[in-house]
Amino acid sequence: MLTALLVTVGAVVMPVAASGATGDVGVEGPSHSGTGTPTGTKRATSNLWFHDGLWWGNLWDTSSSDFHIFRFNPSTNSWVNTGVKTDTRSSTHHDVLWDGSTLHVASYRFVNDGLPAEPGFPTTMKRYSYNASSKTYTLLSSTQINNSKVEVLTIDKDSTGRVWATWQQGNRIYLNVTGTDGKTWGTPFAHPASRSSVSVDDTAALVAYGPGKMGLMWSRQVGDSTDGMYFSFHVDGASNTSWSTPVAAVSGQRSGDDHMNLKWLDSSGGRVFAAIKTSYTSSSQPLIQLLALNNSTSTWSAHTIATVAECPNRVIVLIDESTQRLRTFATYPKPSGTTNSGACTSSGGAIYEKSTPLSTISFTTSKTARIVDADQYVHNATSTKQNLNSSARGTANSGLLLLADVNATSRYWHYYDGSGGSGGGGGDTTAPTVTATSPTAGATGVVVTTNATGTFSEAMTASTITPSTFTLTAQGSTTPVPAAVTYSGNVATLNPSADLAAGTTYTATIKGGSSGVKDAAGNALASDKTWTFTTAAAGGGGGTPETVTLNATADSYVESGTTGTNYGTSTMLGVDASPVEVSYLKFDLSAYAGRTLESATLQLRSAGSGSVGTQNVKLVANDAWTETGITYSNRPTLGSSIGTLGPTSANANYSVPLTVSGVTGELGQQLSLGMDSTNSDGLDLNSREAGSTVAPKLVLTFR
Repeated sequence: MLTALLVTVGAVVMPVAASGATGDVGVEGPSHSGTGTPTGTKRATSNLWFHDGLWWGNLWDTSSSDFHIFRFNPSTNSWVNTGVKTDTRSSTHHDVLWDGSTLHVASYRFVNDGLPAEPGFPTTMKRYSYNASSKTYTLLSSTQINNSKVEVLTIDKDSTGRVWATWQQGNRIYLNVTGTDGKTWGTPFAHPASRSSVSVDDTAALVAYGPGKMGLMWSRQVGDSTDGMYFSFHVDGASNTSWSTPVAAVSGQRSGDDHMNLKWLDSSGGRVFAAIKTSYTSSSQPLIQLLALNNSTSTWSAHTIATVAECPNRVIVLIDESTQRLRTFATYPKPSGTTNSGACTSSGGAIYEKSTPLSTISFTTSKTARIVDADQYVHNATSTKQNLNSSARGTANSGLLLLADVNATSRYWHYYDGSGGSGGGGGDTTAPTVTATSPTAGATGVVVTTNATGTFSEAMTASTITPSTFTLTAQGSTTPVPAAVTYSGNVATLNPSADLAAGTTYTATIKGGSSGVKDAAGNALASDKTWTFTTAAAGGGGGTPETVTLNATADSYVESGTTGTNYGTSTMLGVDASPVEVSYLKFDLSAYAGRTLESATLQLRSAGSGSVGTQNVKLVANDAWTETGITYSNRPTLGSSIGTLGPTSANANYSVPLTVSGVTGELGQQLSLGMDSTNSDGLDLNSREAGSTVAPKLVLTFR
C-alpha cells in the first residue's frame, strides 16, 4: 500500500519543450526513448481517451522503461505521469477502450508489415477501475487474448458486456470474445466467410454500433477483382460465429490497403464511418477515403479525402458531435519553410486536418497543419475511439487531443483544441454559469467553520479558479478573507484559513469577465456571481432551517442474471434477492460542504409492483459508476445501511428517513446510494427516466 501511495503522490509533470522553433506547430511532449512504437503504426488502434472532464493517454515512460497511464493538463499543455503501468514490454502496440466505467488496454507484440503472425507471444488485455476522488486508475485483471505476434489488433465492447478482439493470422481474419464479464476470453476463431481469406499484409478493425451490433472491417489484397474493404456484423447475443455475409464497402484491385480507422455516430440511426487508405498510384485517384455506411439501407458510399498527388498516409477520423463534423487527420508532406518541405515519403511529414460537415460529406484540397516539427518528420497520429463533445458519450466539452511522434528525436508531439471546433466553426461558445452556491444566498445562522462553494454548469479551466477569482469578504471590509481555493468536479471550494467571525455578513464573489473564471473551451463567466450569507451569533447555532430537494443525477439497477447488461435507460429500478437486483442512485451534494444537516429523507415511488419484503438503503463509497456504464459485473460495493423501506404496495409514494450522520459525511461531494434486499418478493421503483414527478429525490434540511 505504501508503494502504491508513493506512486500516486509522486506523479510528476513531464518536462515539455515549448514549440519555439520557426515553423513548429503543436507542442513537443515527453521523450519516448526506449521504444520504437510509441503510438502504433496502422491507425486502427487508439491510445487516448476522455473521462471525468480530463484527457488521458497510454504513453511510454522513458525513466522506468514501461508504458504508463498519463493525464493531460490543458492548463499547462503538458502530460502528467500517473505512474500506473500498462505494459513493461517496449516493443508492443496497444488499443485502448474506455467503456464509461472500465479502462481496457490490449497490448500485443507485433510483426512488421508483410510478415506472418508468429506464435508464442501472448496478447493481453488489462482492465482498470477509476477512482474519481483521487483521479487514479487501479488494475482489476490481466487476461490473455491470443498467443501470437500480429500486425494489428483492435478491441471493442458490445451491448451485452462482451469485449471482442480481431487480428489477421494465417491469412485469415481472426476473432475472440469474452464472456459477459468482459474479461474471460474464449478460443480464437476465424471469421466464417470465404472473403475473410486474405493476404499476409491484410488487417482488420472492430466498431460497436447500434442498435446492438458489432461491426468488423478488413482489407483484402489477394490481387483480383475480389480485392477491397469488407464489412460484416454480429448481432449482440448471437452465437460467436454468427456473422452477416460480408459486403464490399469498396471493391476492385488496389481499392484497399491495410490502414483503417472506424467510428460510429449513434445519433444518426447507426451510421458507421471508416477512414481508409487505398493502393492506387495514379495522381488523381484517391489515396485516403472516407467510407460511410447508411445502416438503414446497408449500403456504403466513398468520399475522397486526399488524392495520390497529395501524398497522404495513416489517416484517422473523429466525429465532433457538437459541430456535426467529421475531422480527419493524416500525415502529409511538410509545409514550405521547413526541413524536407514537400517531400513525399513514407518516413513521415507533418500532421494535417481535413474536415467536412456530416450532413454533406465533401473534402476539399484545403487542409490545416496541426503538428509540425520544423526540423524533423512527424508521423503516426492517434487519438480516441470516442466521439468528441458528446454528452451522451460522456465527452461533453472534451475538445480534441491528437498525439503523434517524431522518431528522429524520440519525442511525443500533440495538438490540443479545447473548443472542439473545426473548419466550418461551431464548438463550445456558451458562457458557463454558476448553478448552485453554498451557503445559499441569504442564508443565516451559518456555522463559522463553513466553506463557500460554487457549482458550475460545465467543466472549467482549473487554473482560472484562484484566490483572486473566488473571494469572500466580511461586511465593511475591502480585504478578502485569507483562504485556499480548489476546483474539482465542476465545483470551486473556498476554504478559509481560520474560522469566520460570528454574527457577521459575508459576500462571496466568483469573478466573471475576461479576467475571471473560464470554462474548458475558454469561455468566461459573463459577469461576477455574488451572494451573501450571515454566520451564527456567538454562543448560538440557531438560524432558520433551510430545506432543499434534489433530484437524482443518475440511477440504474443491475441484475445477477444478466451480468454484463446496463439498465441505465430503463424507467424502472429493481430491488430483489432472486435473481439479485440492486439499484443505485447518485445525488450531487457538492454545494453543501460545511453545512449542518438536521434531516435527510429519500423519496421514492413504487411502480407496477410492491413488495412484502424490506429494502435496505446503503452508502456506496465508490462514486465512479455511471448511469450508462454500470452493470452487475462492475457494480460498486455496498456499504453500511442508513435506511429501510417496506413493505410496499404498487404505485405509491414513500419517504425513507436516512441516518443524518451517514449523509453528513457525504456533504460537499457526490452521494451514491445502493438498495438491496434479502427477500425474493422484488420491488419495482420509478427511475428518473420515468419523469420528474416520480423520480427519486433527496430532501435535506439544514440549520
